[in-house]
Amino acid sequence: MILADLPLRAWAALRPETRPADVELLGPDVWRVGDVVLKLFPQADLPRFRRIVRAHRQAGRIFRRHPGLAAQRLLGFDEARRALLLEFVPGRSGRMALLAGVAPEEILARAAAWLDRLHAAREVSAGRFDARGAVDRLPPAPDCAEPAGYAAALEQLRSLADGLRGRAVRRACLHGDLTLANLLFDEGRVTGIDFENLRQHPADRDIGELWADLLLHVRRLPPELRLMPEPWERAFAAEYPALSPEIARFYTRHRLLRAWAAIPAEAHHRGPGRERQLINIRALMVRGAFA
Repeated sequence: MILADLPLRAWAALRPETRPADVELLGPDVWRVGDVVLKLFPQADLPRFRRIVRAHRQAGRIFRRHPGLAAQRLLGFDEARRALLLEFVPGRSGRMALLAGVAPEEILARAAAWLDRLHAAREVSAGRFDARGAVDRLPPAPDCAEPAGYAAALEQLRSLADGLRGRAVRRACLHGDLTLANLLFDEGRVTGIDFENLRQHPADRDIGELWADLLLHVRRLPPELRLMPEPWERAFAAEYPALSPEIARFYTRHRLLRAWAAIPAEAHHRGPGRERQLINIRALMVRGAFA
């Protein structure tokens, strides 16, 4: 990319003595510049941006004493331009590893070890499960692919939420947006990135969102009549002893429905990624995984 595409004022505020070189656009408002990452939050007000800074600092403290497990380091920030300077983390995302053929069991085991450290590192509290609000925030009738199937799955999830209401849950400090894309694997090291949504919630919410991301992106689902194939769930549980499987599966279904609602009804409006998600959702529907 050309240097003019980099927000030079934000760069100058954070690295005034360094001329930017080797610039690469990583995503919307995210650039790699040599061995660092510049990330902007143009829509964040100042209180929100300060919470983002605190979240990155907190994540760094959590993993400081865990060799082989890490969080992307915060190197600096500029409030006026809502800019963060972060270390560049080598390796490939869990999503890319999955598409490259790494076994889901291996990915889940390594992700579980990372997540176990995150959730145990700060104060853990007990609570009662009540996810009806989360279900009610799902769109009731989106203009999506196979809307009748979506509506049926939504009703099944609503019934499940009612059945689980009042269950004891473990509340912990969550990543808040735990997809395979936000875990980077490099040889023996796992590093988490994008901590903008760090907050207290039932711990199994992170787990369910991670499981859903894997189910949406894996190239082939085994023909098991259940939501999570047993070997995959067992590999995760071996590294995450505090797993509450029923609560985790609720959040898995919830995240799958969020993804489903965003899949366009018309096939020509879907890219390869959305098409893959729809194929996997259909397979999950056939096996009764939303019931």
